[in-house]
Amino acid sequence: MGKYGFIAMKFEDARLDPFVKDIVKPSVKNGIGYDIMDMRDVARAGIIDNIMRTQIRDSAFVIVDLTHDNSGAYWEAGYAEGLGKPVIYICEKEKFSEATTHFDTNHCTTVLWSVNDADDFSRELVATLRRSLNLFPGAE
Repeated sequence: MGKYGFIAMKFEDARLDPFVKDIVKPSVKNGIGYDIMDMRDVARAGIIDNIMRTQIRDSAFVIVDLTHDNSGAYWEAGYAEGLGKPVIYICEKEKFSEATTHFDTNHCTTVLWSVNDADDFSRELVATLRRSLNLFPGAE
């Protein structure tokens, strides 16, 4: 298992991309010492589906952004869940309050984010990861 988490998300979104780069990745790195990887971080030859499966398989956990109802992100979540990986869902707060998420995930732990409330999101995400990975002093 790698010392990284994998993030499944819609790419090229004007709000989500900088939020992940400036908030999610540094929060996880500073909070639990894990890097966050997405498919743009993996530049190697091969079939992208197989590379993605390997990245998910070798990750310690998967974060899945549900803000855009991205079918690929839902698939990646299901694959990770099938492998027994901890899957932490995130979603933009306004979208979640207006339309929630697909019924298969609306009962799962979802950390809500807002560009205007990044500190609370960071604390909740790190706390959720600590609980999910059993990263407490003295835990084995």
